[in-house]
Amino acid sequence: MSESPPPPAPAPFNPDEATLPSSPHNAAAGSSGSAELKFRTKERDLSGAQLGGYKLVRKIAEGGMGEVYEAVQLKLDRRVAVKLLSEELSREPEFLARFEREAKSAAALNHANVVQVYDYGCAEGQYYFVMELVDGVDLSMHVKEHGKLAVGDAFNYFEQAVVALKFAASHAIIHRDVKPANLMLTREGVVKVSDLGLAKKLTDDSDVTMTGVGMGSPHFLAPEQADDAAHVDHRADIYSLGVTLLFLLTGKRPYEGASNFSVVLAHANKPLPTGFDLGTPLPDEVEGFIKRMTAKLPEARYQSYDELLTDLRRVKAGQRPSVNWGQVVRDPRNLQRLAVTAVVILIAALAVPMLLPDKQPPAPPITASPTPNPVLPPRDGQLQPHPDDQATRPRFGGDNSPAQKGKNQGGGSPPLLPMPPPPARNPTPLKDGPIPAMMAEADSFAAQNPDELTGIVDRYWQVVQRGRGTQAGLAAQRKLDNTLLAHELKSHEVIEKLQARMEALIKQNRLQEAFEVWAEYPTGWRTRETDQEIIGIIKRFMPPNFHPQAR
Repeated sequence: MSESPPPPAPAPFNPDEATLPSSPHNAAAGSSGSAELKFRTKERDLSGAQLGGYKLVRKIAEGGMGEVYEAVQLKLDRRVAVKLLSEELSREPEFLARFEREAKSAAALNHANVVQVYDYGCAEGQYYFVMELVDGVDLSMHVKEHGKLAVGDAFNYFEQAVVALKFAASHAIIHRDVKPANLMLTREGVVKVSDLGLAKKLTDDSDVTMTGVGMGSPHFLAPEQADDAAHVDHRADIYSLGVTLLFLLTGKRPYEGASNFSVVLAHANKPLPTGFDLGTPLPDEVEGFIKRMTAKLPEARYQSYDELLTDLRRVKAGQRPSVNWGQVVRDPRNLQRLAVTAVVILIAALAVPMLLPDKQPPAPPITASPTPNPVLPPRDGQLQPHPDDQATRPRFGGDNSPAQKGKNQGGGSPPLLPMPPPPARNPTPLKDGPIPAMMAEADSFAAQNPDELTGIVDRYWQVVQRGRGTQAGLAAQRKLDNTLLAHELKSHEVIEKLQARMEALIKQNRLQEAFEVWAEYPTGWRTRETDQEIIGIIKRFMPPNFHPQAR
C-alpha cells in the first residue's frame, strides 16, 4: 500500500469554504501596543493590535464566520489562535447567546484529537474566542497540495476524527460542520477536530449569503440539516464523516453546483457518487462502508460511533460492513422485494416435485396476487428538486394547479384546499431593457416584497432568460436558487405549525376548523408543490368520510 507524503511544515489552516490566507508579509504591518479595533472592510488586518489579554501577531485565515489570527496570550506567553467574529454575527443577539453557551461547553472538552478552546470574550466591541494553535494544516489543504490519500492513511486520519466526535457526543456536543477543513493534521500525524461545539452559520462568498440555513458547509451537509439544523443529532455528523472520507480517498467532493442551493438539493435527492464515478475505484467494502454512513435517512446510517468503529475495523481487515437489517425490514420497498422473492421461491419449491420421476404432480398452486407497489408518503420537510422546466410549466398555480383542479372537478366532490387558486401569473413582469436595469428592478422588488415568492421568482427568472450565458444571468440564477431554498425552509416551518394545529383540532373532533387551518398558508408562497404537500397532509389525517362545508 503506498504511503501518502508526510504533512508539510507549519502553515495557516485554511477553511474549505471562503478562506483567504493572509500574506506572511502582512505580519510586520501592525504597530506595537494596542491598536484601535474597528469594524472595517473584509480586508482589514489587525496584526500587532492587542485584544484583551492577547497580542495579535498575524492573520492566518478569513472566512464567513470571521478572521483568525495567530496570537500570544500575554500572561502565559503562550501561542494561541484567536478567531474574531464578523461584524454581521456580532450584531445578532441570538447568535451571540448561543455562541457563549456553546463556547462554555466546548471549553470543557479535553481530548488529544480535539482543538482545545481556551477562552472567549469581548473587547472594544469585538467578540472573539481563543483556541489551541495547531502546528500543521487542515486535511482539505493537505489533499489540495498532495492529492488524494492512500486508503491506509485516509482510514488513519478518519478514525482519529471519529474517536474525537465520539468523545464530544458523550458530552452531548454535536459538531454540525464536519468537513476536511475542520480536521487539522499536525506535523506528527495527529488529527485534531476544530470548531467542535461552537455555534455556526452557513455562509459563502457569493453576493447572496445564506445565513442560518442548515448551519454547516453545503458540500458535506446531511440532508436533514437543511430542514432543521437545531434538532439534528450525531448521525448528521456521521453523514458528513462519510462524505469527508470519500473526499480524502478521491480528492473530489461528491456534488458540485452553481450555488449552495443546488448542492443542498443534491445531498437530499441524488444518490451519492461512488469512487468510480469520481475517478477513483474503491474496494467494495469501502464503498459499502461509505454508503452506510451517507444514507439519506438517519435511521439507515450507523446509530452510534461504537457501531461505526466496529465496522471500520471490519473494513480495514478487508471484510464487508454489517447490514442494518432493522432498516431493511422497515423499508416498504425492501419488504416488496422480499415478498416477490418469497413468491418465486415458493413457486420453485412447488415445481420441483413435478420434475422428479414416479411422482404425481401436485395440484397447481393458488396464484398469488401480485404484491402492490407501496405508496410512500413524502418525507416531511424533504426539499423538492429544482425544476428544469420552470419556464414552461405552471409551477406557481395556473390551470393545472391542485387548487384549480379542485375548483373545476365538478360532480359534487369536495374542494381539495380551503382557499381559492393562486392568482394568475405574469410571466414577464419586468420591462425588457438592459440586463443591469432589469436586475436592479428585480432586486428592488425582492427587498420590498420579501413574501411575494411568485413575483420574486418570475422577475429573477426573466433576468436569467434575458442574460443566459452571461455573468449577470448566473448572478440572477444564484439569487433565484437562494430564493427558492429560503422559501422551502420557511414553508416547511409554516406547514409544520399548521399541521400541528390541524391535528389538535381533529382530536377535538372540530373537523371543519381543522380543514380551514390551511387557509392561513400565505398566498404569496403557494406553488404547485406546496399545494400538493398540503393536500397530501389533509388526505392522511382527515377522516375519509369528511366533507367540508361550502363557504
